[in-house]
Formats: sequence, structure tokens, C-alpha cells
Amino acid sequence: MNINMLPDYEVSTFYGLNTSIKDIKSLKPGFSPDALNWITGRDKDHIELRRGRARLGETDHGAGKVTGMGVGVTYDATHVLMYSFDRKINYYDAGTDDTSEISTSNILPEGADGEDVWFRPYQSLAGSMIYIGSENSGVYKSPTANPDSAVDQQVNNHRFGVFHIGQNRVFASQRNGIVAGNRDETGAYLSYIDKDQLSDYTQVTGEAYGTGDGIETTFAHSLTDISAPKTAMYVTVTDTVETFIDDRNGNMVGDLGGTGTVNYATGAVSVTFATAPAGSQAITCGYYHETSSSTGILDFTGGGNGQGKTFRQDSGGGKTMAIFNLGTIEFWFHQLKTWQFTATLDDTESTNLPYRDVGIAYPRAAFLGPDGIIFADTARPNEPKFRILKTVRGSSNTRIEPFSISDALDLATFAFDYCVAFRWGDYNIFCVQEKISGTANEYNSVMWVQNTLSKAWDKLDYNATCLVDFNGTLVAGDPLSKNVYTLFSGYDEDGDIIRNYYTTTDLNLNTEHLKVCHFLEMKGLIQKDQSYKLQVSYDGGPFTDVFTVEGSASYVDTGVSTYIGGPTVGSQVVGGGGSDSAHPYEVQIPLHSDKFKDIRLRFEALGIGYVSIDSYKFKDLRDKGRKNLPTRTV
Repeated sequence: MNINMLPDYEVSTFYGLNTSIKDIKSLKPGFSPDALNWITGRDKDHIELRRGRARLGETDHGAGKVTGMGVGVTYDATHVLMYSFDRKINYYDAGTDDTSEISTSNILPEGADGEDVWFRPYQSLAGSMIYIGSENSGVYKSPTANPDSAVDQQVNNHRFGVFHIGQNRVFASQRNGIVAGNRDETGAYLSYIDKDQLSDYTQVTGEAYGTGDGIETTFAHSLTDISAPKTAMYVTVTDTVETFIDDRNGNMVGDLGGTGTVNYATGAVSVTFATAPAGSQAITCGYYHETSSSTGILDFTGGGNGQGKTFRQDSGGGKTMAIFNLGTIEFWFHQLKTWQFTATLDDTESTNLPYRDVGIAYPRAAFLGPDGIIFADTARPNEPKFRILKTVRGSSNTRIEPFSISDALDLATFAFDYCVAFRWGDYNIFCVQEKISGTANEYNSVMWVQNTLSKAWDKLDYNATCLVDFNGTLVAGDPLSKNVYTLFSGYDEDGDIIRNYYTTTDLNLNTEHLKVCHFLEMKGLIQKDQSYKLQVSYDGGPFTDVFTVEGSASYVDTGVSTYIGGPTVGSQVVGGGGSDSAHPYEVQIPLHSDKFKDIRLRFEALGIGYVSIDSYKFKDLRDKGRKNLPTRTV
């Protein structure tokens, strides 16, 4: 055996990005100091080019920005997506694959034009609803079964910029009432605890609905007592022969086979009897109705136990930005501090205390996930951190601490004015602004994603003002248009190639000696129309092109198809069914390098399609001894 031969050197475990260590020679093999749009596999066994994005809905609403978004769920588990821009609230209709405006045009008032809008789903005895509002708009209530309708709740003195529903009540802050003195950016407002018995609501019985003629089977009616801010529930219609019952999903179901619909917001009801009601037969209806602002979750008056209350959080922590609960503890995130609030079921022993000097700069910069509350802590602007607030393992449920999850990242070159935190599947996600020559972009231009299993961080260039999980698909509100987009969808950016690159750390191949390498072996998966360019840098020199791996080349085993998931990652409905596959490749690339100490690789996908890298192996390595030190003349 040639004594100069070195063993092959393979990298097949990947750890994501590490930008906090500036000396890349000290980075562990498998880390990258700089990459864009390559994602580390859950099991650290590969890297792959991220998927593309696709507009949700046929209509392009033009330039602007999406100001808010939310998803409600009907009682039959149908997801309903709503979003806002300008003064409009739109919803997505899967049947037409398009978005439509709810209620009348420009439902939001002029004062709320273009401002952030929050969406909060809530299910109770009164129905499945989405509450919608902003600092200058008031509150609107839209039934998930009737997403084309919304009801102004007429709570002008209790307009809030921060609005959280938990423990069957609302916790709110950043109050902006129309009466002088109602502007309050640090007070903690609690609503009534919601009703828990049907008898607590107003019931209407025996209301005249129509009269049979022995011929007509379809009858329509508007419920007399339903007008803003009331919404209807538990509607019944009968001609004494057939009785229709509201199924709580917007349908009227007859016990003899008749069908119908009900709009809980407008009170419009239509039923078609299986058999025409007899001539002169009275048709009657009954229903309940709710006024959320009267002893409900939009009632902030009172002051007794279980009623509306106010607590002060005025310790110099800045404005309240977000409210989330862990168990029965509500955490109120201000700009510079966080408060811990505990509300007992009857409010008799509530606590309201400063918690930690951690804070967020924007209401969407925190999110409640299955492991705890993730948030972008900017209380110390020069030391921003991504953290998770969670229960300490092995402790009681009341010992909750904030832990850093971003020690591998240098976040000093990013801004957090519009930061969005989100948890989607196994990913913690943070959308931030990148700084160019010290100036922050005016919108979120970078998405940091962390796989919670591998702990690997990756950097993507998806733009987002807000994020939601819609039927398992990640959907983003766009900061540059009035459209929403499904992310991780397809393999292109509206027909364009996904901008990308991946660089390895400097590798000494297990020896500080000089060496030469004659071959580099690459393995992974690739689709036919995809390719990627391989570049090499020796000892800190410039990258030079070495080889292009082609999806249509002979070293790709097209006889083997490997499942890589559906066209839209995580999707149950959006993006359609089907599945995609790619083919394994294994190629030995001649390098025949000059002598070097450290080597670095760079990959860049060139086409449209899936590609992954499972491993790269340096082969036919030869030791060339130690580098001669420069001669020093005295």
C-alpha cells in the first residue's frame, strides 16, 4: 500500500447553519456557515432544496400587503381561511379555488385601512366563530359556516390591538376606545367568563315562518330578532309534519329528508320540505341568539368575579404586544418585560406579577406551540435571541423558564420590527428583516426555520407578514402583494428558479498536512429536469466550477423511484393529492487537485425540480507532508 495514501473522508451527517462561530475552520463537519434555501433533513441524513410557493386562489389582488390572517374550524372540522388587506376581509373558497370578500365592500373603517388585523377562532355553545379586529376597527364576528358574512359587534370603546381568547374569556390590551381617556397601551383587560348553559341565552319560539299551500316545498325567512350585533344558533323549523334542525354547520336537516341552509350572521334561513306543507298550514321556527357584548366574551364592563376586570401592568416595560397561556397561566409580553397572570375560575385569587425582563417588538413575534411559547426576545436590542418559554423538565407545572434556542445563530444583522413567530409541524419559524449595509428591509425578507427534532437551523427567503396552518399547509400573507401563498409548494417561484446556495465549512479531511484529492463522490436524489453546480475552494481561495450533476445523466438510476412526498408539503387538501418521487444518483467527480490544506465545497441548484445531497466523499487522498514555513530573516 502506498504510504502516502489517506483514508477516504465522507460527510453524511448534516447539522444545519451555524453563523455564530466566525472562524469556519473550527466548525464541525456537517455544519454550514452560509446557505440559502437548503433544508436539513429531520434525521440529519441529507440536505435538500426547499420547495417553491404558489398563490392561493385564482385572483391576483395586486401590489400591497396582507395585514392579517386566521383559520377557523367548523363543527364538521372544515378549515376556513380568512385574511385582510386595505379595508377588506377575504376568505378562501376551496370549491372555486379563489378568494372572495366577506360582507359588504370595505368592511373595515377608514381609520383601520392597512393596519394590522387579528383573527381569533372561538367555539362555544353560541357557535363556531372567527372574531376579527384591530386597534381602529372595532370587533367583527364571522361564523365559520358562513364565511361570506360578518357582524359588527359595536364595541367602539373596547377596540384592542392585542386580543387573546383563553379560558372561555378574552384577555386584551392596547385599548383604543373612541371616548377620551380610553387609550391604554399597558392595561390588562379581562372580559366576562362566557356562558356555559344554553338557558343563559335568549330563546325565541313559535315565530311565524310561512304558510303552506300544498304545492310549494321551499320556504325562506329572515329570523326576526337577528340584527347586529346578534348571531343566531340552534335554529328549528317545522310544519308539524317535518321538523328541521340546525346541524351547527350552516345546514338545516329535515327528519323526513328535507334540506336547507341557515346563515347565523344574517338570520337568513331556507328549507325545502320532503313533502309540500298542507294548504294553510302554519310553518313556525325557533332559535336562540347571542350578543357577545352582553355578559359574553366582548363584555368588559362589570368588575365582579367572573365579569370584566382590569389589571395594571405599568412597570416601564413598554406596550403590551401579545398574550399567550401555558395551562392556566397567561403570559403578557410587553416590549421590554413580560408579566405572569393567573386567573382562577371565579377570579377570587388572581395574581398579576412581573415575570422576566424578556420582551418582543411586534405582536406576531410570539407563538404558542406544543412545547411552549416561542418568541423573538428583543428586550436587549444588541443581543436578540429566539427563545422558548416552557415548563422546566422534572418540575411542577408552575416553574416555567425562557430558554434560548438560537445559540447557533448571529441575529445582530437582522431587524424584528415585523417579526413573525410560528410553529408548523416539526418546525419553529421566525420571519425577520435582513439588514443590507446596516439598513433593514422594510418587510420580512428572511425566514429562519428550526427542525425541533434535529435542532438544525436553515435560512430561507420566503417573505411573510403572517403565517397560518391551513389543512396542514403553511400559508403566508405576502408583504409585497395583497395575496396569500402556500409555501413548500411545487418546485418553482411562480415559474422562476429558486435562488439558492449551500457552502460547507473548511474541511482538513482529518489531517493538518498538505494533501491532494483525485475524486469526489456525490450521492443523493434528483428529478430529471434538475441539476446542480459543484464548486470548490482551496485554502480560502475563490470558488471555481468543477462539475454539474445532471438529473438526466447515466449515473442517475431512473429505474428506482423514491417517494419524496406530495407536491405541497404537509397538505391535506390545498395543492391536491398525488405524490412525487425522485431518483438516486451516485457520481464520482475527478478533482485532481493541487496541494491544499483545507477544502470547501459550494452547491447551487440550477433547474426546477427536487434535489438532495445525502453525502459527499473525498476519495484517492494523498498525503503531501507539512507545509513549509516561511523563512524568517534576522
